[in-house]
Amino acid sequence: MKHVLLPPPSKKFAVRGVFTCALACLMMLISSSVFAQSQTISGTVTDATTNSPLAGAAIMVKGTTVGTISDADGSYRIKAKPTDVLVCTFFGYKSQEVTVGNRSAVNFAIAEDNTKIDDVVVVGYGTLKKTQLVGAVENLSGEALEGRANASITRSLQGQIPGLNIIQTDGKPSHSGSVYVRGNSTSFQSRKYGSESGSGGNGVKHSIGQGSSALVLIDGVEGDLSTVNPEDVETISVLKDAASAAVYGARGAFGVILVTTKAAKKDRVTVNYNGSVSLNRRTVIWEDNLVTDGLEWSEWFAEFFQNDARTPTASGKFPSEINKEIGFSQAYLEEFHRRREDPSYENYGKLYGNLKDLGGVDQTVYYGSTNWLDIYLKDYSYTQTHNITVSGAGERTSFVLSGRYYQQDGIYNIGKEDFKSYNLRAKGDVKINKWITLANNTSIFKRDYHQPFVVSGSMPLYRQIEHRGQPVYPIYNEDGTLTYAAAALCYEGWSKDEAFQEENKMDAISTTTLTLEPIKDVLKITGDFTYKAIRSKKDRLSPTQTGYTTPGTPHEYNANSYKSHWTYDTDYVSSNIVATWTPKLGDNHNLNVVGGWNIEKTKYRNTYLQRKNILYPSIPSFELMDSEEYAVSDSGYDKSMVGIFGRINYTLLNRYIFEFAARYDGSSLFPTNQQWGFFPSGSIGWRVSEEPWMKWSRNWLDNFKIRANVGSLGNASISPYQFMELMRTSNSASKSIEKSSILINGKQVSYTSWPVMVPQSLTWETVTTYDIGLDLDFLRNRLSFSGDYYWRYTNDLLINGPDYPQLLGEDSPKGNFGSLKTKGWEASLSWRDSFKLGGKPFNYNVKVSVWDSRTWVKDYYNADGFIYDYYKGQELGDIWGFRTDGYFLTNEEADNWVVDSFHKNGSNYRAYAGDLKFIDMDGNGKIESGGQRPTLDNHGDLDVIGNQAPRYQYGINLAANWNGIGLSVFVQGVGKRDWYPMIESGFFWGMYNRPYGYLPKIHTTDVVIMDYSTDNWRVTNPGAYYTRPVAYAANRNVGPLAYENDYYLQDASYWRIKNITIDYTFPQELTRKIRIEKLKIYVSGDNIFTHSPLFKHTKMFDPEMLGFGDSDYNDTTGGLSGVGQGYSYPMLKTWTIGLNVTF
Repeated sequence: MKHVLLPPPSKKFAVRGVFTCALACLMMLISSSVFAQSQTISGTVTDATTNSPLAGAAIMVKGTTVGTISDADGSYRIKAKPTDVLVCTFFGYKSQEVTVGNRSAVNFAIAEDNTKIDDVVVVGYGTLKKTQLVGAVENLSGEALEGRANASITRSLQGQIPGLNIIQTDGKPSHSGSVYVRGNSTSFQSRKYGSESGSGGNGVKHSIGQGSSALVLIDGVEGDLSTVNPEDVETISVLKDAASAAVYGARGAFGVILVTTKAAKKDRVTVNYNGSVSLNRRTVIWEDNLVTDGLEWSEWFAEFFQNDARTPTASGKFPSEINKEIGFSQAYLEEFHRRREDPSYENYGKLYGNLKDLGGVDQTVYYGSTNWLDIYLKDYSYTQTHNITVSGAGERTSFVLSGRYYQQDGIYNIGKEDFKSYNLRAKGDVKINKWITLANNTSIFKRDYHQPFVVSGSMPLYRQIEHRGQPVYPIYNEDGTLTYAAAALCYEGWSKDEAFQEENKMDAISTTTLTLEPIKDVLKITGDFTYKAIRSKKDRLSPTQTGYTTPGTPHEYNANSYKSHWTYDTDYVSSNIVATWTPKLGDNHNLNVVGGWNIEKTKYRNTYLQRKNILYPSIPSFELMDSEEYAVSDSGYDKSMVGIFGRINYTLLNRYIFEFAARYDGSSLFPTNQQWGFFPSGSIGWRVSEEPWMKWSRNWLDNFKIRANVGSLGNASISPYQFMELMRTSNSASKSIEKSSILINGKQVSYTSWPVMVPQSLTWETVTTYDIGLDLDFLRNRLSFSGDYYWRYTNDLLINGPDYPQLLGEDSPKGNFGSLKTKGWEASLSWRDSFKLGGKPFNYNVKVSVWDSRTWVKDYYNADGFIYDYYKGQELGDIWGFRTDGYFLTNEEADNWVVDSFHKNGSNYRAYAGDLKFIDMDGNGKIESGGQRPTLDNHGDLDVIGNQAPRYQYGINLAANWNGIGLSVFVQGVGKRDWYPMIESGFFWGMYNRPYGYLPKIHTTDVVIMDYSTDNWRVTNPGAYYTRPVAYAANRNVGPLAYENDYYLQDASYWRIKNITIDYTFPQELTRKIRIEKLKIYVSGDNIFTHSPLFKHTKMFDPEMLGFGDSDYNDTTGGLSGVGQGYSYPMLKTWTIGLNVTF
């Protein structure tokens, strides 16, 4: 026998052997696992009380996506391993878990679950079971805010809660909109009377009372929703009526929003990361809907301008220049055509010229086609969001530490725009002994926003382009210098980041709370102390911009360059002591008593400094300026409030509910003899479903509750020192002392002037609300309905009193003279259920919420009933205007109509074919507005033609989940809203506003075509929407389009897919193998689709944002010389991809 000596195995062979052995072992494990999973478990699901089978119950293998649904007889079959845990869930029942073990049959007998009805709801200074509620309170889970890439949660909250009205004025990340509970803004803008023909084109702002914003409390501390990290939110409760908000007294007169942040989960430490990247695009792409071809624009410019003075006997005046800066003529138009259309021409395609070369004056002309908006604006921008939360809890301690970073890079191609915000929150508590707990909640918020700014700070970029950015202008002259248009649009200042505004804000809040619970679950006493510091500053740099129209001759824009610096500092302290008593009185009695004391003090300081003549814009220092002209102000206030409050909630026999609450408040903002106010409320509720005679309905009716309440609250949101006589100068109400403009004894002397007149008395504005409500739950809580109807009376509003004689030289002092009445309703209907799809449970839910409110003026000093101010009986939002019967089709038709010597069509006080046909409402044979001051008794042919308040607001939530895949869709909308674009709204009116302004494409396609060949002009395309092209028809004081009319009244209702999210959660059986507790990926879209009747006549507006200008600029007033509507920062359409992982 031969022995063959084999070589030793190589390292490669050894590795293969180890790998082969490992693979074999793994195959054995896998096969054993497969054999274990092959076991089929069967069973039934029944009602624990009645023993009746339950169809549609979901049975899942815990931590996996393996599941099934019980059949009609309650039976089910599922594959599971002996170590698996089966979880049975069914709507209206408590879930049950069973370990499989060695059994082949697992039966579930599940009990009814009334936790939905008995959910704990956060209310003022405590919580109540839902069954105990008698006020109008709405709860929203923080889950509704997840995956939304918004800078502020106000954008995510919009439309989610009935009665919570969030009005977005723009899409700027530093702006969070206005928040109102049960109502809308009570201020408005109108035309200002007193100029040409008794009318005025200027705008004027109106306000009544001291405002109606909701009180926002974040973990019990007054705060700002825009500073809240959405990932921190556990719940949001909105207290909508006076009874619910009564314990907040004067602070909660117009509703309360309670934000509760997340607490740690017990017996575990978790780390969660949620990050996303978003792609943003403006909801309205203005540049795609404007004519930017220079030749086409010029032809329409000539048409509009010439029609200004055109009559059947005169062809009108041809323009000789564009906005008093560059030349224009008929020869120029012909030259433009030749340079565009004749390739053999020596000047073909050239941009530069002079009218003198065409036989005209020595004046520069351009032949460009510049899309200025496209130059300045990006197609897309980006956002990134990163959240991390670490939490843990044991027997004696718990903690939560969370942080968020949010960054948005801005919408501008040139200029630096960058928004960053940071959130940090640390919560923790220590149980000192069984009945004493010490807790602290500290949060820090920081926001930095750098944005390019149009110099002088008066008008936003889009208004500036309307006036100075005509398409014919190029950016540069032939010699490389900037054109005047580019200078006026701050092209160089933006490119070099030398024309900007920078804002920095930091909030630091710390609350320490001591909780004593000497009798567990019966008596609890909490005391807290809060300190909040807000530090904000703002810098604005406005350098001179130099352009050239005539070579070698500089033309400066904003010759008075300047730098401005503002600081805003707030220090706030507050303390609360609250006792809660919930004695155990047996099954038939439930008592919850809350009493407490609250004190708070605010110190606010504001400084402002401006110096002119910047020497080096790249080094914006006050020391590098040589002007002796300064502007300095230093102002502020101190205010404090103290209150005691109490609430008693008593439920008898689990069906009769009674609640009484009251607060006694004192405020330093009022005179000493009127500083205190008492504000009570009372509520009753009846759970009809719990009556013994309703037992017959228990199989399908889970809850039927009727509730009613009435309450009165005060409003202390008035400006400080209103009742005091303050020094002032005649030049400025904000300055106490100034230097005289004349020399006295050879020098200027300091002076002050008489104080403004102050009211004889000043007291609380009071808000009294009556509310009736109905709550219904059916079919094991699958179907739910909640509705409310309310009346709210706001009395003693602070307004100017009766007019005094003009020779007095003073406005009448303010006093508590005004009152408003609001009526409204809210309704929510929801359905949730599940069914079997592919052998696995498909869970879904639908919720529809609709609400509406209207407000009328009850009392206001308006002696003659002037219709462009508040007046008794006015419904807020009413639009006064003329009624029309279309437009004239021929001059003959216009000649035979009533005389219209009021409206000025161009330069003519009469109408022709293609012009609006106004109706003689009062039948006196002429069109008029009621003279110098239209009143309720004499308003000529003016009538209420619409209402601009948003009506019938709604939100629709759709959600579904199957096999780890989730889908949610949220639709938000406004069912009715009228809007009339005011003067200077160039995005709508185009050249009707100013002939050298924008030209919307729709003005060239859906406009009347005129036949001017005879004296009897006629419209050749009846049915076109836009009337005869006439310059300034929408701009002059009495232009036919400048005055509101029902022809151009727009339907601004809309519905919008506010959010759609698709997510996938990986099975825990996979993720736990890599030590991940939960792993979810998601794709989310915000504002992805909008429908509105407004789009029929204009593509230049987002119907959600119809405000005036940009609040960061100096002017937000409409009308002549003001800023038009639609010129605000655009709303963004956003697509987000994100990852949520928990360890």
